[in-house]
Parts: sequence; structure tokens; C-alpha cells
Amino acid sequence: MSETSEEKTKRKYLAVLRGYRWSYQHSIFYDDPEQSHALLDHMVRFKQVLRRRCPDQPFLIRVQALKKGAVHQAFLSIITTAKVVDLRDIANKTFPATMNVVGRRLSDERLSQQARVIEKAKPHDLSKLFDKAGINRWSILNKHLLEPVQDEDLRALTF
Repeated sequence: MSETSEEKTKRKYLAVLRGYRWSYQHSIFYDDPEQSHALLDHMVRFKQVLRRRCPDQPFLIRVQALKKGAVHQAFLSIITTAKVVDLRDIANKTFPATMNVVGRRLSDERLSQQARVIEKAKPHDLSKLFDKAGINRWSILNKHLLEPVQDEDLRALTF
């Protein structure tokens, strides 16, 4: 039996998430959730500026959905190797709306937990938010800077 498109996307994303070093996570939300339907268009400029402003840092960017009551909201989850100090400034200059940015250190345990959730859960139906099929859920910026996890690091992580 061949794998579905969703399974392939999940497998490839998890390979990058588990196979390389990551230590920080940022999330970028629209201040007004109703505006998040335009995220796919708005994030293009954001990613261009982020790549230029942080040329020495790789980024794993994933489009995600969040449901608060009756409101569905799209947001970006950005996993990287260090805190981006001016990320709020970058977001608010490149998105045509007010953006909220939160961040936290990403422990091995937290990374492992995220991977398990992604592995077990069914992907969010992004077509409801964007009124479009075939959405690229994730991308890598500055791919050449990815640092593989070493074998001894893999033993320490219980994915």
C-alpha cells in the first residue's frame, strides 16, 4: 500500500524535525484571527526578509491551525537554532497587519513531545482556512546551515 500525501508530508517534516539540531521556537499569530486567512500570501515576503536578516541561521517553518471556540486561526510555527531578537519587528514590517510573536527555548523533551503529537495526530485541514487545496505546510530557510543530530544525541532523545 502506498503512502498518502499527508503521510509523506508528515514523514518528511518529522525527518527534518528529528534529524537536525533545534533549540528555539517562535510562533507568529495575527492579532485579529479573522485576517489569518491571508497567511499564505503574506508569509512570502516575511520569509524573504527573515532569510536575509538571519543568513547564519536555519529555519523550519510550519503553517498550523488553531481553533479557539468558533474561530479558526492560521499561524506560523518557526523552529530554529537561536532566538531571533527582532522577529516581532520583522513580522510587523512585512505583514500588512498587527502580529503577535511568542517564543521559548526548545528542550529535547519538548521537541520529542511535538514530534510524537505530529506523528500520531491527523493534520489540520488547512483548506478550511485558506479555501485552497494542496497547501505546502512547511518549508526550510537556509537549508545549507542545518546541523545533523549526532548518533549519541539520538540515543539521548526518546522519539
